[in-house]
Amino acid sequence: MDILLTGVILGITLGLVYALVGAALVVIYRTSGYVSFAQGDIASASLYIGLFCYTAGLPYWLTALLVVVLGAVFGGLIGRFIVVPIERYGRLPAALATVGVGLTIQGIEALALNTEARGFPSAGTGPALALGPVTLTTADVISAVVSILLFLAIGLFFSRSRTGVAMRAVNDNEQAAGHVGLSGKRLKYLSWVIAGGLAGATGLFVAPIYGLSPTTVNAFLVFGFATVVLGGFESILGALIAGIVIGVATNLVAAYAEPSLVTFAMYALVLVVLLFRPAGLLGRRRLERV
Repeated sequence: MDILLTGVILGITLGLVYALVGAALVVIYRTSGYVSFAQGDIASASLYIGLFCYTAGLPYWLTALLVVVLGAVFGGLIGRFIVVPIERYGRLPAALATVGVGLTIQGIEALALNTEARGFPSAGTGPALALGPVTLTTADVISAVVSILLFLAIGLFFSRSRTGVAMRAVNDNEQAAGHVGLSGKRLKYLSWVIAGGLAGATGLFVAPIYGLSPTTVNAFLVFGFATVVLGGFESILGALIAGIVIGVATNLVAAYAEPSLVTFAMYALVLVVLLFRPAGLLGRRRLERV
């Protein structure tokens, strides 16, 4: 029973981070209709600068805020000057452009900083909360609370604010949205800013555990993609539910079977769900006129 409770509790805390990765992908997809493969690299670039500032004496909380702001800035610049302009050639070229951007960032980091993983500070290592057989650290509690608050903010933004609803409208029909005075490009730029900020926030939770290198955070992106495929590419709530499901399922597989089977279990779970729900758990099927 202790193993089960441990797997579930730790799976939920890890799943919230998976879900946050997926949320960044959903934000861009809901506005532009494609996913960004550069989110992990945006996070790593922000984290490297944050680490330099922390080493120079900047307090952790200011470092964390700097990383999130830099992620938003980098995301906005990449969207504004590279990816969104390429959309005029189609969504596929725009998505492939994010691959090029990510590889370029990785190359610059490897050339300037080498590929050796570096330690990154966490929000706290001491015990903070005991839940049955599990004692969560300060960092665990903060990552869970911040992730939940961010999901609430994103959900309210897309469902209650005029800008959030407009971003969804642009993806559904950009030409019609333009006729009613909505600037599709500006809303797409904003989606990149939001997604970049979320990437920076996610990196703060990932880097202390796995270290910081040009590819560390990007490797974590695999779980984010699985989250949005399972939950639905346009559903923030779906990303949250799917992230928790994947986190708990993979933790239980690691506990009761083999840790090496975690990735297999994740993809098997996604495949089974897609056989019955091709659009994901909370995704919607697009209807096209013929």
